[in-house]
Amino acid sequence: MKKPLLSELTLREKIGQTALGRARNQDLLDLKKHPYGFIWSLGNIEMGVINMDDKKADVEITNRKKWNQFLKDMWKEIRVPVMAAMDSTNGIMNSFSEFPMIMDPVTMGATDSDELAYEAGVLRAEHLKFVGTNWLWSPEVDLPNRLSTICLGRRYSDDPERLTRMAIADMKGIQSKRCAATAKHFPGADPFEYRDAHTALNVNILTKADWQATQGKTFKDMFDAGVDSVMISHTSFPSIDNSKINGTYRPASVSYKIITELLKEEMGFKGVVITDGITMKGLLSLFHGDLNRVYVEAIKAGNDVVLACGDGYFDAIEEAVLSGEIPMSRIDDACQRVLDMKERYGLFDDDYVISNDSDEELADCIRRTNEFNKKVAERAVSLVCDNNSLFPLKAEKIKNVAVIYSGRSDEAYENLSFMKEAFAKRGANLTFQRGLKDHILPDEIIEIAKENDLIIYAGHILRTGGFPTFYGDELNVFHQALVAGAEKSVGLGLGSPFMYYDFYAAFPAFINAYNPSEFTMEAVVAAMYGEIEFSKIHPYAIYPPEITDYLKKNNIEL
Repeated sequence: MKKPLLSELTLREKIGQTALGRARNQDLLDLKKHPYGFIWSLGNIEMGVINMDDKKADVEITNRKKWNQFLKDMWKEIRVPVMAAMDSTNGIMNSFSEFPMIMDPVTMGATDSDELAYEAGVLRAEHLKFVGTNWLWSPEVDLPNRLSTICLGRRYSDDPERLTRMAIADMKGIQSKRCAATAKHFPGADPFEYRDAHTALNVNILTKADWQATQGKTFKDMFDAGVDSVMISHTSFPSIDNSKINGTYRPASVSYKIITELLKEEMGFKGVVITDGITMKGLLSLFHGDLNRVYVEAIKAGNDVVLACGDGYFDAIEEAVLSGEIPMSRIDDACQRVLDMKERYGLFDDDYVISNDSDEELADCIRRTNEFNKKVAERAVSLVCDNNSLFPLKAEKIKNVAVIYSGRSDEAYENLSFMKEAFAKRGANLTFQRGLKDHILPDEIIEIAKENDLIIYAGHILRTGGFPTFYGDELNVFHQALVAGAEKSVGLGLGSPFMYYDFYAAFPAFINAYNPSEFTMEAVVAAMYGEIEFSKIHPYAIYPPEITDYLKKNNIEL
């Protein structure tokens, strides 16, 4: 299939190249009226009625092969190939349950390995190819904030140099497998903003000079390294654009000054610019829910693709073009960038294969992914402190182990069974429980200390949908912890890298493990026994940077 010239496309088809839809919208895919250029790959859902000339209806829960057939049917119905895209921070198992996890960026940050980051990018791209997808909205390079749960697990480090270096390696791994990567979310964050644009307005208050020296440099380095696309956040950046919408600073996603003047012209970005989810409250609330107006403002600002738009997008943009509000040159520029990206990734090649349907190759990919996860886990268990020289454990002294779990994740709690198996291999019996029965009297802890040679207080906080903290009974565990058995107690973080400072600073021993996977559970036990080395690297600062800076400035030791 030859790449079309702009002159060969209708206005409606050009608009379609800027539209990324979701297949679970009931009337999304009437492709003659709404020729979408992109589709969001979404499995594990009931797609409902798909309006494609009534050829499909009542699709069941969508697995890999059903999704691939769906994509192939789309290609038959449309003149310009549809490109499938999706998120995949640590694999695509949330959308396609046939696939395993891939170790998250925070865990890999503890290895400080560009080679592993590259390998992770390769694996993510390979997973996507099995579901006909070749645009990945990753890696994330906006600098994280310790109070922002939306950051947890998604970025390699809070150190800009390490974050950028590993993200570039990741991106190169992705693009080496003919899958487009995305640097997100431009223009990034300041050190203070912790709010989530999915639900709230947020703002980057850095001066332009400070931004260029920190967050701006991260993005520029990604651009110089050749990333294909960039995702725009709904964060306001008043140092660049201090105009307001209904009394509130204009979000970057609808800012001509930020997207066109800063990103495309000043920074020279030549790839595809995509919005973050267009219905997020940090943006939509400013327009009183008028989605058509949001669509128009997003394209006017310089976005080339609008993420998660609906059928109304086509009429809204067409009317704005015909009225002169959106210049045809803006549509042509966006369309050309999209066509060029599709060409780079082979969508117009005569021998292009929409998806890899091989069960044998999938089985091999899963095997290699699990080997990778094990390799990462064994290099990513960080020892924060061991004041009582508890480690390495002596097998002859450890016969009974108790784990007390705090957290909301059922999966993390259930995965403690893998730790139980690991201790059993070394001759120890492990029991685990969720919280304590009595948060007032210390009798339970005293009894646990009498009956066990090692007490592990395991905590899990990750992307909670609120502040990264423990609540209620989860937090009450810490009121009784260490009342007895402090000399044989260890804290274990299985999520947020900030748990030591926030909750476990009283513990004489603490291990940061970053995720609750079976690979990590085995690696934690192996490290405790001295069979593998603890990592000496912490992907995120143990103490809040502003505190560390103040202590250094005033020559104070904590």
